Amino acid sequence: MNPHMLDADTVKRMLRENSASNSMVIANIYVTRGLETGWRIRVVSDSLAGLSDAERRSLLLSGLEEWIEAAELLTSAEEGWYGPPPLEIDGPLPIWSEALKQSSSQPLLFASDLDEDIKSPAIVTFYSLRGGVGRTTALAAAAKLLAARGRRVLCVDMDFEAPGLHYMFHLDEPRTEQGVIPLLLALERGESVDIRDHVQRVSEADELYCLPSGRLGVDYAQRLRLIEPENWYREERNPLHALLELASESSIQPEIILLDSRTGISPISAPLLFDISDLAVVCFFPHPQAHLGTELLVQSLLAAKTRRSDAGHAISPEPRFLVSPIPPGPSAARFRERAVSWIDTWLARVGDRRSSDTGPLQADELTHVIGYSPETAFKDFMDTSVIVNETYGPVADWLEQLLPRPVAPSTVRSVDKREALVELNFSRGQAEEQENLLDDFVKTRVAVQASDPQYPLVIGRKGTGKTAVFRWLLDRPGGDAPVVVMCPHTFRKRFPWVLGAEGFAAIDNALTENQAGWSRFWACYTALATFLSLPRQPGTLPPERFGLDLENLETSDRADELFVVETVTKMISDAQAGLLAGRWLRELDASLSSSRFLLFDGLDTGFGNDVTSRNRRTDAVAGLFTFLTESETRLDHLSFKVLLRFDIWQQLRFENKSHLFGRYVQLLWKDQADYFKTVLKQAVRSSAFQNLLSQVGVGPNVDSWRSEEVYQAWNVLVGERMKGAKTTFTRNWVWNRLADGQGDHSPRTLSQLFAAAVEWESRERTSYDQSVVRPRALVPSLERVSDEAVGALHEEFPELKSIVDALETIGRTPLVPGDIESVKPGALEHLELALEVGLIAVHEGTQEEVRRYRVPDLYRHALGMTRRGQA
Repeated sequence: MNPHMLDADTVKRMLRENSASNSMVIANIYVTRGLETGWRIRVVSDSLAGLSDAERRSLLLSGLEEWIEAAELLTSAEEGWYGPPPLEIDGPLPIWSEALKQSSSQPLLFASDLDEDIKSPAIVTFYSLRGGVGRTTALAAAAKLLAARGRRVLCVDMDFEAPGLHYMFHLDEPRTEQGVIPLLLALERGESVDIRDHVQRVSEADELYCLPSGRLGVDYAQRLRLIEPENWYREERNPLHALLELASESSIQPEIILLDSRTGISPISAPLLFDISDLAVVCFFPHPQAHLGTELLVQSLLAAKTRRSDAGHAISPEPRFLVSPIPPGPSAARFRERAVSWIDTWLARVGDRRSSDTGPLQADELTHVIGYSPETAFKDFMDTSVIVNETYGPVADWLEQLLPRPVAPSTVRSVDKREALVELNFSRGQAEEQENLLDDFVKTRVAVQASDPQYPLVIGRKGTGKTAVFRWLLDRPGGDAPVVVMCPHTFRKRFPWVLGAEGFAAIDNALTENQAGWSRFWACYTALATFLSLPRQPGTLPPERFGLDLENLETSDRADELFVVETVTKMISDAQAGLLAGRWLRELDASLSSSRFLLFDGLDTGFGNDVTSRNRRTDAVAGLFTFLTESETRLDHLSFKVLLRFDIWQQLRFENKSHLFGRYVQLLWKDQADYFKTVLKQAVRSSAFQNLLSQVGVGPNVDSWRSEEVYQAWNVLVGERMKGAKTTFTRNWVWNRLADGQGDHSPRTLSQLFAAAVEWESRERTSYDQSVVRPRALVPSLERVSDEAVGALHEEFPELKSIVDALETIGRTPLVPGDIESVKPGALEHLELALEVGLIAVHEGTQEEVRRYRVPDLYRHALGMTRRGQA
């Protein structure tokens, strides 16, 4: 029978029943779980005086023999020299036999998920199931890097059977009485010790210390036999806990303690991983031999509760994965992909234990891959060279997440924060709906280029700011108003001659009837729009040959879409309409005394979204560029400015397309600081936020900010670092998650993210004084942004519905084309479009016979997809 089927209360009850039936009086009963499969008990009763041990067991343990591993049946006098009773343990022991069978349905929370900094020191264990994967090297490198950043670091060699951490720091051999082993044994005996007698300082320049295991020799081997970690949890003072307290209370005062654990399922590694660690760096190479063991380890870590757990929070050790050493060459990508796929599968099993506030665990963010380097592998000791910094810097970043800032940040007073939250107003809609766009427009280098007449074409993916450029050119202060030929639907009341889907359908029919091309239409329509836009000047009337109704043309309020369709239809019926309209446009151009733009925006949606309308759009836009390339050099004051979606431009085929090479601007947000200015410009409209910026020495003129000032302002708004299973810096977290499959970023989604985050923060009842919006608010807000991003895709690319439906059905990423075809036959015909618009991307390292694709986080959340690729 399983002894744990009999609980401690039942054992106590049966002991009392046995004592009562034998007329015995019990003073105390202590029951705790044994080392193997039973219970350890102590019963204190003066009724046992004069009885032998066998008689005592016969009277008290009747019916319990098979459940009891060890029994101390004592009188009160005997208890005095037996020592303290066994501790009653609440919950499973941090030993392998118990950790491996644990499971949990509680919310999965890590120490770094908490808004407050954890109490120093943070504890990090470097562990590997097998040797030879660079565990000790990684620890030493990370320690050196942290110390170089001004952190106080203590490294402890807990690899008792194969000590050697001190060699990595080029330290002398420890003395016989120096090290972890002598220290733990002294603490177990209750002796008073000074940890500084056992610690070696690595460098006088840095606060970096090493606590070696001990000095190898006969004494060391004998002492090692006395180390019994399982017994520590039955003692009144746990020597492992006492060691950490000694370190914390000493003058060393480490901010972080790094533990180099023994490999494999060793007795000492279990308490390090499952009891005291805030974070566990799991080192492995993705060989099949390591798969099962590492999987079980991760499962156990995520079910464990560390010493930091309390009644309010069950805290688990936070996993990080160091994949090493990856061989160079073409197999490197395959090994990395295999490791990430394994980890994603392991983490997906606890996905339902993460709340929307803490966010999902994602393998690629918790994983760092280290390639094989002879220079590092054969080093006698660890330095802080450029190679070490590049290779192990991300590991140091992981550890620094757990630490408080070296210099306390300026706190945000609650009253200032409340005022800022009320005043902050981030746009959720498109640029044409943004009331303060002119104030918020960020004048980046690309935006300045887009405003230059020598670039007639501005292209960009959806949401990258084409319409923001349109609005800036339309309403910017100074200069003459441009001629609006085409514009988004929102502005058609302001420019009533702009055609919509029905108007273009009518024009298409007229062109067919007259056997004319779209370039003829654009010549006529552009000249008409220019005439309607400009003040009347002598010599600018339309050619008489067109036979137009001048009275209605002179009355601007009559120039609606129907009137324009009728007028243009009449114009294009003339076989020489293109030439006549071209001459008219030149006459209008000659009447001007200053430069103006001919603006064309809204071409992506102006034709409609059904298949026929999209085909019409392709033909019409190709005709526009034919007209543009033939006309632009003959105009002195009017300059073409066409704003077009990137995928439409890619699909176009027209004569002399190459003439526009080098003459168009692509809207790309490659600079992180420029991208963040788009939301910070909206934030500085708040006077309360401006006051907060002034406290850190940042003025309100966003356009003049250097990158350093951008990040200072960013930190005031949303904090410097994320908490929990996320990238170290909030700016990187946002940058990575708002990227589409092409790596492009949309200012619209960034603004939507902060609009949602401000709403979340305004509802939050717990205080937070390190930024206006706490970093944790970004996690649930991303899900709302993802919903809006997928909704926008449905609206602008209805042809992608079959692929979107397939992705929702598949429910995981990465995937292969066959996955899509199996659930939505025929959907693959739109695969290239899905790639072009960034819905999917080629998965890293998959240039093989069958490509695999991934869905970026921007869309993945709304599609309900987990990151669980095929192994």
